[in-house]
Formats: sequence, C-alpha cells, structure tokens
Amino acid sequence: MKMIILNGSPKANSKSSNTEIFIHHFTSAMKMKYEVKYIATEEPKELAQYIKTFDTILIVMPLYIHAMPSGVMKLIEHLESSCSNNQSIGFIVQAGFPESTHEKFVREYFEELAKRLHYQYLGTVVKGGAAFIYQRPKHFKKLYKLLADLGRIFEETHAFDKKITQKLAKPYQFNKFALWQLRLMDKIGLVNYEWNAILRQNNALEHALNQPFLEEVKK
Repeated sequence: MKMIILNGSPKANSKSSNTEIFIHHFTSAMKMKYEVKYIATEEPKELAQYIKTFDTILIVMPLYIHAMPSGVMKLIEHLESSCSNNQSIGFIVQAGFPESTHEKFVREYFEELAKRLHYQYLGTVVKGGAAFIYQRPKHFKKLYKLLADLGRIFEETHAFDKKITQKLAKPYQFNKFALWQLRLMDKIGLVNYEWNAILRQNNALEHALNQPFLEEVKK
C-alpha cells in the first residue's frame, strides 16, 4: 500500500491544529511508510496531479458547522477520475459540535465524490466534540487510543474498523436527558465558558454577537 495523508486544516502543521493531532495518533502504531502533505501549503492543481501516484489517499480535515475548509474544496475541484481500479480514497473528519449528525451531509458528499471519480470508497470516519483537544490534550487519552487502533487495523486490513468508527461517531444525536443537561449548563453559563475565554484573550468578547456580513448587506 502506497499511502498519502492530506491534512486539510487551514492551520497546516501548527501545534494548535486538531487535525494534525488526529493524524499523529492515527499513524502512531503504523509500521509502513506513508507521506503527509498539507493542503494549505500546496498548489491545488499540482497536488491533485501528485496524489495520482498513490493507491491510497486519506484526507483528514476539520468541519466548520457544515462547511469543509476552502483549501480542501479547491483540491477537490482539481481531482481527476482515477485511471486505475486499485486507487482508493477515505476521509477522517473532526468537528467541534458533539453530535455526529452534523457530518451527515459531508459523508454523503464524499461517498458520491468517490463514486464519480471512480475511486474505491474507504468510508468517512467522523468525530465530534473535538474543538478543544489541542488545549486540553490530557483529557482525550481514550480518543488517542481509538485513533491509534484505527490506524493499526487500517494498515492491516486497508479498511476503517467498523466498531471503532461507530464509537468515534457517538453521540449521533443528543437524547432528551442530554438536552436537558445542556440547557441547564447553558443557564449557569458553562456552555460558552471555553469559547468566551478565547474571546476575552483576544479582546473580542464585546463583539461576539456582531453580524458584519448582514450589516454590510443592509447598507
């Protein structure tokens, strides 16, 4: 297996890139050689041509609400149909929102994309609740173990392990009790605690509810 891993984060290989952390742990138990490229630092057309020399392509990226990074989209626009039946493509998506239902549409999109480009579709692994991994790395040891096992098994089988993929995707949607807990946390100010702390660090808390694009449209 000749594999290339594409980091789709706008932060590239920054220490504050959760995508970089995902790749590090996913590959930590692998013995085979692989290559990592950072989409944000590459020219998309050239990168699209370069990855044609690999039989296995993994794109690892963040998801912002329902939107993929623009660099990933630009690369996809330059991808050409596979000229070999042996080429495969898979995706690992990490997002801030806890419920993996938010990744539903991008999973469907990637499956259709692989089909149109005549790649074997390896699947899309999703993990929500990943926003603060780089800030609190010690709190995510179980996640690191799952990612390492996912990578180890992938190397052995050339497939994403279904049980691990299902574990990473939980919760798909909050149940009533979880929603009640969330509402309670919101009332006592815990829901936005971490986010507000970042805003304060950047002297932007008073601008948290600004709507610059809507204000521009009104003009």
